[in-house]
Amino acid sequence: MITEGWLLFIILFVALSLLGIFLVKVALRLARGISAKTKTRLDDYAFKALSTPLQLAAVVIAAHIALHFATLKPSFSRVIQDTLFVLIVLLVVIAINNLFKAIVQWLHESAANKEFVRRFAPILEIGEKLFVWTAGLMIVMKRFNYDISSLVVSMGVGSLAIGLAAQDTLSNIIAGLTILLDQPFKVGDRIKLESGEFGDVLEIGLRTTKIKTVENYVLVIPNSLLVKSKVLNFYLPESRTVGRVSVGVSYKENPKKVREVLIRSALEVDEVLREPEPVAFFTEFADFSLNFLLVFHVDDPKKVFSTANRIRDRILENFRKEGIDIPFPIQTVYLRRENEGKN
Repeated sequence: MITEGWLLFIILFVALSLLGIFLVKVALRLARGISAKTKTRLDDYAFKALSTPLQLAAVVIAAHIALHFATLKPSFSRVIQDTLFVLIVLLVVIAINNLFKAIVQWLHESAANKEFVRRFAPILEIGEKLFVWTAGLMIVMKRFNYDISSLVVSMGVGSLAIGLAAQDTLSNIIAGLTILLDQPFKVGDRIKLESGEFGDVLEIGLRTTKIKTVENYVLVIPNSLLVKSKVLNFYLPESRTVGRVSVGVSYKENPKKVREVLIRSALEVDEVLREPEPVAFFTEFADFSLNFLLVFHVDDPKKVFSTANRIRDRILENFRKEGIDIPFPIQTVYLRRENEGKN
């Protein structure tokens, strides 16, 4: 009787397993055919991730059905049922992990903010695995009548202790998430901090943001401090940037001619945009000079200083050609004799 029961169990198990695997493959093939007509690839990744867990689940279900029809000793049946329960929980955990990986892969390809996905996907994957595997373990322990309340309390106390010990780190990580989601700047942008430092963003990390300054050193700033300070982004709302060059000329010069030479000097530099055109302003009657301001535009904030330098070279050369004088500071000193003061 026992031998016949095991024989029936094995026959039903093998037959139902083959049938289940066949049906799952057919269903997945039909599903892939439908998903091939959609624009997104998320469904393709999802079906691929769930293919193996679904086939193994068909085998487990086949064993459960075969066990229902076969006559086995209660002790054997209990062991098989417990084993099948553990396998089902394990397959569910694996399926969730595979599905999460498929979603992350899809986000790597289609997300607008790929930098956010690249940096924080590993952390999210670790958190997801920790949560899912812990939940699966607790379900299995409850199945075998283990007391999980003490485990839950211990995990809660441990999490609280870790959170308090790593308060600054967690604050910086949350601030880093805020920066990547809000996008006040991104890697490659030139920014200026409230404290006066400015440079190009090299990296937005979990805890800190690295900025390469114009002096060619790296400034490392905790993200929690960065989100609390004012940041000037030279690339927002667009990368076109204004540059300025100031110059003073002698009082004998014609302001109109000086403005024409300044604008011509700017247009002789290739990096200067023609639209909007550079403009020169007569700004001040200074102590010993007439002061002018030349305003120009470039297509990249990183070009402002080098372009202004080239413009100054052209201004100096053109002033010399046109005979425009750049005066030295002049100070007139009046001397009074002591006896004249008494008179």
